[in-house]
Amino acid sequence: MNLVSTFQDRTEPIQLICDFTPNNILLNVYGEAGIGKSRLLKEAKLKLQETSPAALVIIVNIETLAHITTDRPAVFLRQVIEQAEGRLNDQYENNDQLADAVVSQLNKFATDTPTYLMFDTTEALQDDVEFWDWVHLYVTEPLVVERRVRQVYAGRIPVPWRRFELRRAVKLLPLGPIAPVEASRALIEQVLLETNPTLKGAETLSQTIDIVLEFSFGHPQLSERLATYTAQHWPAAQPVEQFKKTLCEQEVKNFIDKTLFEGMDKLWIDILWWASVLDWFDPTILQQYIERVMPEMQGKPDYFFIREIARLRTHNTVVWREQRGDRLHGLIRNIVRRCLETMDIERYKHACLVAVETFESIALEFTEEESYAQLFKNEAATYRQRWQSLEEMTK
Repeated sequence: MNLVSTFQDRTEPIQLICDFTPNNILLNVYGEAGIGKSRLLKEAKLKLQETSPAALVIIVNIETLAHITTDRPAVFLRQVIEQAEGRLNDQYENNDQLADAVVSQLNKFATDTPTYLMFDTTEALQDDVEFWDWVHLYVTEPLVVERRVRQVYAGRIPVPWRRFELRRAVKLLPLGPIAPVEASRALIEQVLLETNPTLKGAETLSQTIDIVLEFSFGHPQLSERLATYTAQHWPAAQPVEQFKKTLCEQEVKNFIDKTLFEGMDKLWIDILWWASVLDWFDPTILQQYIERVMPEMQGKPDYFFIREIARLRTHNTVVWREQRGDRLHGLIRNIVRRCLETMDIERYKHACLVAVETFESIALEFTEEESYAQLFKNEAATYRQRWQSLEEMTK
């Protein structure tokens, strides 16, 4: 299925990738799993190959190197050479010499032909500092100095740019959800109609789009997945609210666990499900809250949470942003929270009450600092209001 509509709201990022100028030579695209980074690179490649002369576009999937335990630079260079389709000479005595040769040939080729070197799924080797230092020293920086070859890196979080010249040259491009009002609805409608043509003109088409958007929040991959499932099971033989619960149980939860929280152990999957109820937290708040909502976590020392949150950042199993402490990225949090609320409203209500208790208890710790105390009291009031709304809804 060629979902061109996925890219109808990606005009600007595609243009940024294709925009070849000496002052825009190194780009780092980043965003959470399934947001469309790989698809964006492929779409850019198609567009670039339609130019005259057709651009040379090399896309190396870093994830394929994750299982290589020895001499990753050699395998990396081999992929670059293979992607060049015979345009690069691979005669060499060692990796450093081969890298020099590849860089030299790419720069020479780029004098006549637009040349792009792209790296996908960079988070797969996020921890391998030695590998990135080698790539940056022997490939990235020499190409940046010459400013002929456009380089694009794509991953869940930015590459660890340790070299000063690269930090100064790199342009960061965060990739978010597609616009829910326009592009997301168009994508969902396209998938619905391609999967189930009988929906065309149906009175419930708008309703099915709303249901998918309610749980995907504009996430392209999840939108496509939920639209496919909905089209196959619509019109629903069950009440709409029950259908939403089934949708969460069959599709959304699996997507969260297998994609958003990919590679994490069950303990931290559970913690992040519960943490999604919170609008924000730091390690101390998270610890107090989790100890109340997950009794098996009682007695865990402070460093457990601090260390593991740091590990999550490093491994990038979920995208973290800085805003009043560590929190789940808004898009992921919204998806997880909506799924939790729909699948098990009693657990969600319980989590809200626990959040009330947590923030009220923290407020008591600031008896001499009223401004801080009020901050936590306001947070407690927010979760109490959510609990009350759910109580009224379920009566």
